[in-house]
Amino acid sequence: IWISVHSLTDYLDDPQWFDSTVLSFQVAALAVAIGCVTGGAAAVALHGRRFPGKGLVTGAIMAPIVVPLVVFALGGYLVFARLHMVGGWVAIGLLHGMLVTPYVFISVQTSLLAALNPLLVRSARSLGAGRWSVLRHVVWPAIRPGVLAGGVLGFAVSFDEVVVALFLQGPQTVTLPVRMFTAIQFELTPKVAASASLFLALSVLVLLAQSVATRRRGTA
Repeated sequence: IWISVHSLTDYLDDPQWFDSTVLSFQVAALAVAIGCVTGGAAAVALHGRRFPGKGLVTGAIMAPIVVPLVVFALGGYLVFARLHMVGGWVAIGLLHGMLVTPYVFISVQTSLLAALNPLLVRSARSLGAGRWSVLRHVVWPAIRPGVLAGGVLGFAVSFDEVVVALFLQGPQTVTLPVRMFTAIQFELTPKVAASASLFLALSVLVLLAQSVATRRRGTA
């Protein structure tokens, strides 16, 4: 136990490891925000609509999790290199947001199919409700579980991602998974185990949060 506590203390006291942890949280937060907005909006926009090319649009949304991650990361690197954004955490967060979007999209689509009654939307519009009122009072309650579930999954995907962060990293923008990967290769240290325990603790907290949210929805 003393060894474990000592390793955790060394991990928290090391500025590089601590900064990488904070950076990973920042990147994941930005990615989740982007993914929830874009994925949720796309799912709502495409729900119940039929038009030529809908399959292509859906395929484009799902592309980040279909395209090999190395190809995706290389493409992002070439784009952000022209924009002079390589080495900044915002660039990593933007690409991670693209990775999160498909998960939120699928989750929100599932919620729409399970919880949104088209008759409620028609009734609200027939009673004079505007688009924002329908979105707030009818659509949002239906997609909220999907947005939360997709956001939680997207946070885990972003926080654990290595390849994109490895391509876009800079001297001051080394995420926690990249630092762990480097440490395993060149300087195996107990700090790796301490940081791995952080991933395990986050997983447990996420599962507990989902369990509590499911129970509350069941008793509501």
